[in-house]
Amino acid sequence: MSIKTLRKRIALVAVSALGAGLMSVVAVPSANAAVNGTDTFDIARTASTTGSASVADDIANARSVGYVAPTNAIGDIATGSVSVAVGQAHTAVVLQNAQIAFNVNGTTTGATTGISVVVSGGTLSGVTIKDAGDAAANTGVLSLNGATTIAVLKNSVATKGELRGIFSVSSSAAVGSTVSMAAYVGTDITSTTPTNGTLIGTYTFTIASASVSGVYSSALSTINTQTPIAKSGTPAGTNGYDSTGRIDNGKVGLVYFSLKDGYNADLTSGTLTASVTAGSTVIDLSAGAGDAYAASTAYDDQAITSDANGYIIVTQPVANTAGTSTLTVTYQGAVIATKTFNWNGDIASITVDTANSNSVFYNGASDSGQGNDRYASGIVYVVKDAAGNPVNITSAPTLTGATGALVGASLTTATATTFGTLMNTTDGYGLTTMVVPSSTLNGAATYKLRVQNSAGVNIDSPVVTATVALGIDSFAISWDKTSYAPGEIATMTVTAKDSKGNPVADGSLATGISFTAPSGFTVTGTACDAAKAFSGGSFTCKLAAGNTAGSYAYSFDISTGTAQSPAIGSVNITSSGVSNAEVLAAIVKLIASINKQIRALQKQLKR
Repeated sequence: MSIKTLRKRIALVAVSALGAGLMSVVAVPSANAAVNGTDTFDIARTASTTGSASVADDIANARSVGYVAPTNAIGDIATGSVSVAVGQAHTAVVLQNAQIAFNVNGTTTGATTGISVVVSGGTLSGVTIKDAGDAAANTGVLSLNGATTIAVLKNSVATKGELRGIFSVSSSAAVGSTVSMAAYVGTDITSTTPTNGTLIGTYTFTIASASVSGVYSSALSTINTQTPIAKSGTPAGTNGYDSTGRIDNGKVGLVYFSLKDGYNADLTSGTLTASVTAGSTVIDLSAGAGDAYAASTAYDDQAITSDANGYIIVTQPVANTAGTSTLTVTYQGAVIATKTFNWNGDIASITVDTANSNSVFYNGASDSGQGNDRYASGIVYVVKDAAGNPVNITSAPTLTGATGALVGASLTTATATTFGTLMNTTDGYGLTTMVVPSSTLNGAATYKLRVQNSAGVNIDSPVVTATVALGIDSFAISWDKTSYAPGEIATMTVTAKDSKGNPVADGSLATGISFTAPSGFTVTGTACDAAKAFSGGSFTCKLAAGNTAGSYAYSFDISTGTAQSPAIGSVNITSSGVSNAEVLAAIVKLIASINKQIRALQKQLKR
């Protein structure tokens, strides 16, 4: 399937004033004439071989001088001509002193119907009534104004009016300026009111000093890397920017190109060449599924015949190995782009990020979304190639070599949830969850993670040590200070262990929690309730001391899984709270003072 991009090209300017002394024109439908698809205004694109424009009854046989290229897609743009109708506005680029042959086919009938051509920035010449093989078509009055900028054909019988001629751009038209042509049809058109009709169409030409038609323009062309694809995939993507990042092992690099000339027109001739420092390439102007398999240096040259839109495919230099290749693209022998591709190799290692993974797993943890089990069993892992590059994987790792309390455990199969995500180069890591069946097993354990490379070879992580904890069996309460000043924040720490004395697993919930806060304090931040999850065997609650001094009682209990009685105690608010650190500092200071006095006494006794 041919890859083509239709870009909307912006018209360079609006039609300029239509001639000195004429009425200002607004193209609106007139009640006295009906423009239809057969009322057309045509110009010739075919270049003259004699250096002069020529007219013909059939616009395909007419010849122009200096027409370069269209700059919008409005009108019927054929190989040798352009046709506008029903008020269309075509824009193009022409050279200085251009001569544009035109035909106006006013097929609307009527004894008083007229057609007109009005130009600015140049003059009309060779204007005649068109002979279309219809004798009646030669009937009518043809007139030009003194400046030869207006031509009017007024019918004398009920027939159609058709005329032809040449628009010669003024030699004084400056580069970058615009000139224009417009054609009208209507019963009110006369030599003095040439625009009192309905607009058939307009042409606006921008003057260029020299033709850049067919000349490559880097500013208007697109040569950009796209998202890499599998070898069997269909090339796709037309982004006007380079896709970044490394390429997965086994995939191919992809470049989309759309070559334009200085007038934003597709290049239609020339040779495009691609070469790489490693690997191979294929240029495909009609890329389809499986084309990437054909990558070969034999296809590195591509003759451009209809348009220069297509793909360049670059293969991995060495299969299953990290590598780099630089692509050089040339057009007509000149370098127009260079692109560098970096591939990841095949999977060579998997490691567990122990600093960010849980090492104490919850006995009975699952990936079913119950409670905070995922936090109690979360594992962060990293997969790399032999060169140390993080790589994307398509299948979740599995558990292997489990010993001790992890016998019978497994990893989640989830790959797109909080319980498990595949290793990816964007994040630089993957996540998985240890699923531990409910049992009496607890204590020390070891395990390894396993992935497979593209050849199906197992790649295991180093052995990781871990602990499996049972549910909460006991808990303890502590405070960060003995008393607090009004407004001070108090921190209460809850520590829990299982029946074997192991700290409970991270993420374990204090199910069945019951907390009666000291009445002189107000809980701040998150509530001290069953939503609290243990981390490092404990969690904290924050309370703000009130303004009234006194001793305030509290009660804390975790009833689920524990037979322990509630922890009961009191905490004080004083006008000047004294912390444990302050008490210790005072003791140290007192001891230092006593030592100083002893040394002074010893000194006096020696005299």
